[in-house]
Amino acid sequence: MKSTSKIIISVVVGLLLVGGAVAFLNGWIPVSREDTHPPCDQLPTVAEATAALAGHQGLAEEIKALGDGIAVEVGKPCPDDQDRGLVKVGYGSRSERDAITDLLSRRDGFGVPVHLVKR
Repeated sequence: MKSTSKIIISVVVGLLLVGGAVAFLNGWIPVSREDTHPPCDQLPTVAEATAALAGHQGLAEEIKALGDGIAVEVGKPCPDDQDRGLVKVGYGSRSERDAITDLLSRRDGFGVPVHLVKR
């Protein structure tokens, strides 16, 4: 292979790598943001999660105010143990998710795990 061909191939590959990195960093390439929760045996009871949500209604209202499609409720993520719960926050868009995450990072939370779920 001639040296000019090697140079051209190297430049093209380099440009593709740089373009891919830029696309990834700007969010143009979708990446799964599957949120997880602690293992079911480490979750509080539904009663504890309900009490935590009731005791932090102000925070729940602040979260709901971040977007029209946002819901805050007690969730039961464990099909095999319906007595385990957490605070489930449903959102509709990436901007809502980012706003929720930002708010929760600045606050103390509910005292129980919070699980973000895209609707």
